Amino acid sequence: MLWYKAWLETRARFLTSLATLTLFSAIFVHHAQGLIRPEWKSDFSRLLFVNQQFLVIMWVLAVVLLGMGGLVREKAVGTSSLTLALPVSRARLLSVRVGMGALEAIVLGVLPWIAVFVVSSMAKKPILISQVASYVLLIIGGGLVYFAMAILVSSLVAGEYTAPALAFGVVLLTAIIFDAWLRPFSVWRLATGDLSIDRSTYLLPGHLPWLGILASLSAAVLMLMVSTIVLQRREF
Repeated sequence: MLWYKAWLETRARFLTSLATLTLFSAIFVHHAQGLIRPEWKSDFSRLLFVNQQFLVIMWVLAVVLLGMGGLVREKAVGTSSLTLALPVSRARLLSVRVGMGALEAIVLGVLPWIAVFVVSSMAKKPILISQVASYVLLIIGGGLVYFAMAILVSSLVAGEYTAPALAFGVVLLTAIIFDAWLRPFSVWRLATGDLSIDRSTYLLPGHLPWLGILASLSAAVLMLMVSTIVLQRREF
């Protein structure tokens, strides 16, 4: 029941985001690869890298929206009493919400690249599976911290528009700060592959920045733990 409730709350945002990301990636790559000559092999790899840049932007916006909602928002609109009346803990409510959102975020990272793989194969320009897998791992492993941040913001701030505005502001501000002064530690550049791409071939190496991915996932887990503590102590 809780999983179905979480699905009902996010399905419109998820399905809209899924259609947008998948169609954009497929159409963008299909159109752009028609402009590339057969001998420009590195340019095709660069096209995939550019697609990842656009995809990360839209994916982050989507997962931030998926992280919105929860008990604090329900309290703001006056529907939290029904949810709190369920015979489950607040931690359980949050864990199901996080689980559903994380699954949706993973799908949003996987399906657009599957679409790109299919489009490229149909155009007889197949992509290495290892490259597709690497891009997917980077966007999910590096980017889930943004979803966790959205969960934390929605656990602290009420309001239909205040919480999303603050979350998007945090995304923009951290991207600017890290890009200006802490570029090697930029989560955004980690997710796009900018920190690991080979600039001569525009191929991702076999060894991904696992330390950066682990650090990003650890930060995400920490923010989710803080979100749980905040919800358990909050008065409703």
